[in-house]
Amino acid sequence: MNNTYRRPLRASLPFAIFLLAAIPTYAQQPPNVDKTSEPHNSATNTAWAPEFFKNCAFVCIDIQPAKRGHMDENSVPKLWRTMGITADDVNAANDFAIDVAYPNARKVVDACRSLHLPMIFVHWGCLFRDGMDLDPAVRQEFLNQHGTNYAAWGHCLGDAASRPADELGVRPGDYVLPKSGQDAFNSSNIKFLLANLGARNLVFIGGHTEACLGRTATSAKAQGFKTLCIADATFNARESTRLKGIEQSKYDHVLTTAEFVKLAKKVAQLATKSSSANSAASSSN
Repeated sequence: MNNTYRRPLRASLPFAIFLLAAIPTYAQQPPNVDKTSEPHNSATNTAWAPEFFKNCAFVCIDIQPAKRGHMDENSVPKLWRTMGITADDVNAANDFAIDVAYPNARKVVDACRSLHLPMIFVHWGCLFRDGMDLDPAVRQEFLNQHGTNYAAWGHCLGDAASRPADELGVRPGDYVLPKSGQDAFNSSNIKFLLANLGARNLVFIGGHTEACLGRTATSAKAQGFKTLCIADATFNARESTRLKGIEQSKYDHVLTTAEFVKLAKKVAQLATKSSSANSAASSSN
């Protein structure tokens, strides 16, 4: 892999080599998915929404500082080629993240703030420079790639990219959590945080749909949370299987950013009307 590609890949698509190696069998061949549109199985019937946004929290997975980077076929690692992964597919994933997912993520953030949801931003961040607190499989892959040149690993707390991206507009009072493995539920304190918040429903954005985001959302479902994914505010290590990752995570609801923003506005208006009506009733009494 050449140097001009390796750095942006590490920043925008964390742990890409390891994650691609860990892709399950069902995802190792590009699915027949219409890439011109996002899945949106909850857009036409939104009766579920007002109740969903009660006891709800926003969760962003691994949207960290990023730069665009491209590779050519000569730079594709042998392992990737054996899995049928092409430079074009990886480059398309990088472009989608920068051009679509990151801008849409901010729109989703703003919409969730309008609903007064707790805001949770999860990112890669090990405590120790030698990565001894990382998931062992992740740490081993870093050793395979970079040896003990720990500075090249790039995801220790304090490293420039080990934080939420500036585009997200993180504010004081938001909850920023480092994690040390793909599934935030077993590599961060998110379970404690959600319990203390009383959250039972989660709005998800981020990546990868077949790795960190997918595994975290799947764990959330297993623990009884209701889940909503904003499909075009997600990214993956390769674009051809991004939507397949969303499908396999079995979210309760899937919307596009435009649909979600419209829905959030509607729910916020309903809440305002309800509050006004209650205030008027109290005054009359």
